[in-house]
Amino acid sequence: MKLLVSFKLCPDLELLREEDIIVTEEMGIDTHFLPNIINCYDESALELALRLRDKTEDHVELSAFTVGNEQTELTLKGLRALGFTHTVRAEDGCKEIDFSPELVAETMAAYVRENLPDCILLGREAPVGNHGVMAQLVAGKLSYPLAGPVIDLLEIDPASVTVLVSDEGRIQKQTLQLPCVLCVGNAVISKLRVATLRERMKVSKTESEYVSLVRPDHRYMAKPEKINPIAAKRICYQSQKSGKEAIYDILQNGLQKALEQI
Repeated sequence: MKLLVSFKLCPDLELLREEDIIVTEEMGIDTHFLPNIINCYDESALELALRLRDKTEDHVELSAFTVGNEQTELTLKGLRALGFTHTVRAEDGCKEIDFSPELVAETMAAYVRENLPDCILLGREAPVGNHGVMAQLVAGKLSYPLAGPVIDLLEIDPASVTVLVSDEGRIQKQTLQLPCVLCVGNAVISKLRVATLRERMKVSKTESEYVSLVRPDHRYMAKPEKINPIAAKRICYQSQKSGKEAIYDILQNGLQKALEQI
């Protein structure tokens, strides 16, 4: 049984003080000095996969997938120490993935088609971008059934997986045929366990697998709509009358003049 969990590293914005906020030329916030952490929803997905492995009698092989630079390697090594037998990093030498969910989804879908995991877990959303569409894109590209937001994994067998889903405050149990995609939301346990020093020592000489970004067909990529700005016209009408007569004059003649210039 193979489970693949996707995660994203993002800057810890809770450590950003107001006086440290610097707006970049790209109209973003400079976060290069902040430590990176695992996105909260992805952290839940990683821990749910570990918990499912711990309580199942069948052999469950866990893999972790991310898109990023070499800074992600320390996190990947920590996941190998926790029991993820295979970690994969798609090389990213630029920032285009932040606002290109199709690019990340196509890369992940290509890896899934080649390695055929039984269940894919993704967090509901992640900054920067917070698109909230990654799980849907991956499921659509693979034509896999999708469930979410998932809050717990109950059991898995060679044919199906049973999960708890939170639907507008209502908790429902769902069973999906494998292979499938699970979109993890506010899970019952959101904190990822910490590997011991002994566990880290065991994987100190191991490495992740590196794959290249796979670009989707440009015909199916979302493109921002071009907005043509409309020059604002300043419309002014000055009445020559005073008092109530001026008010009536503005309401009648001034409004008519304004409508004629629109």
